[in-house]
Amino acid sequence: MKTRGLKLLICAMVLSFAISTTQAQQFLTPVSTLTGDAMVETTDGKMIEGDIRTAFFSGKGLKSFRIKDAETGDVTRFKAEEVKSLRIKMDGWGKLATYAEQTSSLQKMATADFDEAVDREYIYYHTVKWPGKKDKFMLSQLLNPGFDNKIKVYDYPGKKTASAGIGGMTVVGGNAKKYVVAIDGKTYMVEKGKYKKEDFDMLFSDCEKLNSLEKSDKEWDEMALHVFVNDTECE
Repeated sequence: MKTRGLKLLICAMVLSFAISTTQAQQFLTPVSTLTGDAMVETTDGKMIEGDIRTAFFSGKGLKSFRIKDAETGDVTRFKAEEVKSLRIKMDGWGKLATYAEQTSSLQKMATADFDEAVDREYIYYHTVKWPGKKDKFMLSQLLNPGFDNKIKVYDYPGKKTASAGIGGMTVVGGNAKKYVVAIDGKTYMVEKGKYKKEDFDMLFSDCEKLNSLEKSDKEWDEMALHVFVNDTECE
């Protein structure tokens, strides 16, 4: 049976002011500034809860940030290489604007509800090994929180476009052409130009429901839905 209508539309930015710009992004929209309540896990096992005051980004992603310890009041600067994971509580705009979807098409592929599966409470950063690099790591934002049990999809650092700030954060638009994915502790680069021909099969070779799709449904713009179905409907 031909599977049709696998479309997932993501709001890149939803602003309550005069700005109204929507991007066809399929995962959580990456942020380029961070503030607010956070939990830091360092590489030496320390857990620090506090308030992020400043964060510094470059073309290689999140480089460092300063956090005020909730217990001691001390302000400490952490470099990316000192951090194992970072969790920041998402503010109001984020809960509103992270995802949008066509529920009718989702119901055709999955019995689980995508909207309920998405974790809208926090933004997560993890230290991830750079694909193909022996000793190179990056602190990168997880783009599929809530349906990341099998495949974790991370923002690929690089030039971003169409930024707009609101609620203490800056969101970045532009259509992603690369992601870094982690499967069973190993990382891979997934690219738009290779997705339909190579990367789709590499990611979902064990999922019968996805392998039965016609080639026209294996589009790059539908990757978030593919990852969701793989997470919820495949053994």
